[in-house]
Amino acid sequence: MLETTRLLVRPFVESDFPRLLELRHDKDVGRYLGGSDVPAEKVASRMQYYMDHYARWGYGMGVVSLTPSTEMIGFGGLQHLDDSEEVEVGYALDRPYWGLGLATELASAWLHYGFDRLGLDRIVAVAYPENTASRHVMEKLGMHYEKNVVHYGNECVYYAIKRADMKFMKT
Repeated sequence: MLETTRLLVRPFVESDFPRLLELRHDKDVGRYLGGSDVPAEKVASRMQYYMDHYARWGYGMGVVSLTPSTEMIGFGGLQHLDDSEEVEVGYALDRPYWGLGLATELASAWLHYGFDRLGLDRIVAVAYPENTASRHVMEKLGMHYEKNVVHYGNECVYYAIKRADMKFMKT
């Protein structure tokens, strides 16, 4: 679990699937997550990956809620990028929660967690090039563009930050 001033993140459980599917199928939320027409089986497989990652590593993508509620407003966390040694920070929020600084708050908390608790030296993030809001969050956190990559079959920008370069933000 991870907690910030306004957010609580907990691991996924099976009963979260309907809400995750709803989020992934929303045209605004899903457009930067591989599309809003992702088959339910693929979303179920991804959620299983999140749960398996958490069981193996003790951290991963989790359910984000706005405290004190437990309603899922999105998901986010740290996970190994494409099962590599690189650890990525990721986040997605439902449309009503955009523009409130929540993605920055969430990602900042995960960067702190990765550097302070896990002892990571570097954390990366990927986004579609046209996802300017996500890129803005990365840049606001002090992450730097390194290159373009293909991630899950989509061209993405690749950002990174080293522990020494972290601009610590209040979470």
